[in-house]
Amino acid sequence: MKIELQNFMCHTFFEVEFCSTVNFVVGRNGSGKSAILMALVIGLGGKSSATNRAPNMTEFIKQGSSWGQVTITICNSNHNHDAWEVELYGSAVLVERKITKQGSKYKLKNFEGKTISTKKNDLTLLLDHYNIQVNNPVSILNQEMSKKFLASTDPGSKYNFFMKSTHLEQMILDYQQVNEKLETIKHTIAKKERTIPDVRAQVRHLKSQYDEITELRDMGKKVSQLKDELIWSKALETEMSEDMRMYQSLESDQASLRQLAHAKKRELLEVQRKIKTANNSIKDLNMDRQRLTKRIREIEDSNKARNVEAEKAERDQELAECRDKQGQYTEEMTSTTSTMEHLESRLSDMTVDLSRIRQDIEQTDVQIRKHQDMLRTQQEAKKNRVSVFGRFMPDLLRKVDEADRLNRFNKKPRGPFGLHMKVKDPKWANVIELAIGGLAVNFVVHDQHDKLVLQDLFRKSCSNPREHPNMIMMKFRDEAYDVSSQKPQTGHPTMYDMLDIDDHVISNALVEQARLEQSLLIESSEEARMLIIGHAPPRVHNAWTLAGDDVRARGAYSNDPTKNNRYFRDDPSQVIEEINHKIRQLREQSSIQRQNKGGVEKEVNDIRAQYNTEKKKQQAIKRKLENVRNRIIELDNVDEAPLLDATALEDEMRQYGEQINNINEEKEGLAEKEETLKQEHEEANKRHAESTERDSHITNRLEELKGKMHEGQKKNTQLLDVLEKYKRKKKEVNTEKKRFNAELTAKKREISEAQGMAEQRCPRVDTRRSAKDLEQQIRNMELRIQQGSSSTVNVDNITRRFHDAKTKFEDIQTMVKKMRKFSGDLQEILKEREERYFRFRKEISKRINYFFIMNLSQRGYTGKLKVDHEKKVLEMKLNVDTSGASQDIHDVRSLSGGERSFSTVCFICSLWNLMESPFRCLDEFDVFMDLMNRKVAMKLLVEHAVQNQQRRQYILFTPQDMSHFNKKFKNMKIMQLEAPERNDDNDE
Repeated sequence: MKIELQNFMCHTFFEVEFCSTVNFVVGRNGSGKSAILMALVIGLGGKSSATNRAPNMTEFIKQGSSWGQVTITICNSNHNHDAWEVELYGSAVLVERKITKQGSKYKLKNFEGKTISTKKNDLTLLLDHYNIQVNNPVSILNQEMSKKFLASTDPGSKYNFFMKSTHLEQMILDYQQVNEKLETIKHTIAKKERTIPDVRAQVRHLKSQYDEITELRDMGKKVSQLKDELIWSKALETEMSEDMRMYQSLESDQASLRQLAHAKKRELLEVQRKIKTANNSIKDLNMDRQRLTKRIREIEDSNKARNVEAEKAERDQELAECRDKQGQYTEEMTSTTSTMEHLESRLSDMTVDLSRIRQDIEQTDVQIRKHQDMLRTQQEAKKNRVSVFGRFMPDLLRKVDEADRLNRFNKKPRGPFGLHMKVKDPKWANVIELAIGGLAVNFVVHDQHDKLVLQDLFRKSCSNPREHPNMIMMKFRDEAYDVSSQKPQTGHPTMYDMLDIDDHVISNALVEQARLEQSLLIESSEEARMLIIGHAPPRVHNAWTLAGDDVRARGAYSNDPTKNNRYFRDDPSQVIEEINHKIRQLREQSSIQRQNKGGVEKEVNDIRAQYNTEKKKQQAIKRKLENVRNRIIELDNVDEAPLLDATALEDEMRQYGEQINNINEEKEGLAEKEETLKQEHEEANKRHAESTERDSHITNRLEELKGKMHEGQKKNTQLLDVLEKYKRKKKEVNTEKKRFNAELTAKKREISEAQGMAEQRCPRVDTRRSAKDLEQQIRNMELRIQQGSSSTVNVDNITRRFHDAKTKFEDIQTMVKKMRKFSGDLQEILKEREERYFRFRKEISKRINYFFIMNLSQRGYTGKLKVDHEKKVLEMKLNVDTSGASQDIHDVRSLSGGERSFSTVCFICSLWNLMESPFRCLDEFDVFMDLMNRKVAMKLLVEHAVQNQQRRQYILFTPQDMSHFNKKFKNMKIMQLEAPERNDDNDE
């Protein structure tokens, strides 16, 4: 790393280049050491407040200048697999920040000094890529914070430093923000739910208006039908009218009698309920009276046989026995509780194991079902290759062909892609299937119209939407793309070269979606990595190897190509055998898991049974202990009572007797009322039965008349037959014929007069409704039509408002449902993340204590770090006696300043072992150390840096002489600063 300063703080121009491992910047106070550290923070996007040196950026401009600039060069070598956008920036990235009175600007330049970006966001991406944290005190500990931290002995401050350095504090803030977001979602859901009743009421109101309008539209047609029915009703109505009136009258009387019977029955039930209540009250009062009588006898017997002295001696003896039992029960309770806690712990562990085994069994069963589905698909594919892309695919393709014949498509969709693709070299089949993924079952459509038609065919062929293929919409071209200019010239075939695609539309879709012409196929993974990683050739997107590795410029990703062998196999027999073998393995695995589950369940049940036995024992002991304690309290509080007086109990018993007499009198009145109501109820039932019998008679009469009417119609037909018969016998029965013809004519005229008018209006209508009812219904409907026609309501406006309100209501319900689901999912995720956070926090605390102990041993010290997350304190405990004579561990506040500073350095080194950062900076960290502790601390820091030299860069600022270190360690650079020329107003 290299830093260049121009007009920055005390420097007019200053340039410093650091070595790759350990760098000491040495200089007296005022030489500009801290300016280098401030430049590093400011140059990498830090705020002025983070430096503890200036309230705003303009304070960093050298006095007398109008601008200042910091340029930081970051190594971005091609040999580094983690290089950042090496094709744009090359071997180095230059970050330049220019500060003026108006503000500051950023520039990101490549290794040649050419500006690539001026966006702060790109700088943020660079810092995230290299995990550079300018605001983390573990990465950059400035002078002010160093002095404050090294001098502090407050456990709370050290805890806050630990939480901020390990990002645990930021994680807590993130979870708090998520909780706040959840609260906002809950408030939003509640607000939306409050609007639902109003919107629902509005929808109902508009729906009633809309239904009324719809009903009026259809009412005219209904009136015409009723008029036709009215005509035929008048034609068919005969003597049934009188009987119908009698029937309706009887039906009305029957309804009245039915209501009367129900009313009497309800009144009877209420009286019976009161009688039952009275009986219960009498029973309770008799029991109380018996109890009082028994108590009075007990009091009288007790008063006769009282012996006060004997009672006191008996109480003392019983009290001693109860206290002995109390001690015994307490010991038993302690033993039982301990046993239960042990069983509960074992039960908790076994329950966790059982839950894990059940999850494993469920996952295995899911895999078995998945492979069984794959097996069925491959078996069908053996008969028809199209089935390998989905069991519904043959039916779908038939529907697509049929729709194309009916010209439903603008242009016939193409797919599935895999049906039109063939791998030229079979050894690449699995790798190509792995690379293109789900594209093998995709379809391509010409426009939105064709997409909607194809979606409809998907739904008809496959009921499960999750199994529907994806669709790519693109304009169909008449010829395939010419990709020759886009193919890389590396001597290796591309995936496009290895495929034989018989449809140019699908070929074009694959070029657009998968960039097949820029994906190389290289047999050797080692050769692919050497060719691609860090410096991919032009026009190469990635490379695939026979091992399934996906090699890209930024790294390689391993995959198992044997899992993808469904689409490009010519003979599925081998696939079927592999799937059968896998199913057998999974079933054996499931059998073993279920055996383990049975064993664990048996052990869990045994432990649970033991636990329940101990719990029952504990409850029994608890009851005994409670009874003994209550008896002890009762015996301790007992006094020598005077002789008992039973007068009050006798008075109470007399009151109970009076209450019983009153209830008996009320019960007798209710019994009389019950008898009266029973008689009235029987009378009402009798009248209802008579009415029902008359109703049945009238109904039979109506059915008889209907039969006669149909018989008359049948007789009319018979008379026509007779007429024809008489014509044939005209000569023989001429006189009889004239009489019969006269009778027939009269009868036909009588029938036709009523039916002729009806036939002229409409075909025959069979109806049982009376003409009066039909006329009344027609008048009502015509009146409603007239009122609706005179209304000023805008039909189109009502229809539009109804549909808008309905859509709004459905949208609110859908939104609330989705927000509830999102809120629930987010709560589950947050719960899981918080559980992981606590496990991570616990692990971090253990690891930092381990590294702290190891670092202390460099000086011969012993100690430990105690992190209390509940109290939010971090305490350092040390034993600085290197002779081993004392084993006492002391608080860090009891140590000297140098020993305390050395322990703090050990603490910082422990944090370095935990956190990832490409460089670490410490400013005047040794100001409070004595010579011996400074020497050991320096050695500790340098050895820590040397051990991590391949991954870290260390920059240490000190006013002390460090020249003696050059002889002991390699890869170390010591820079001696001379005091720069400065104005009096400039600080370091």
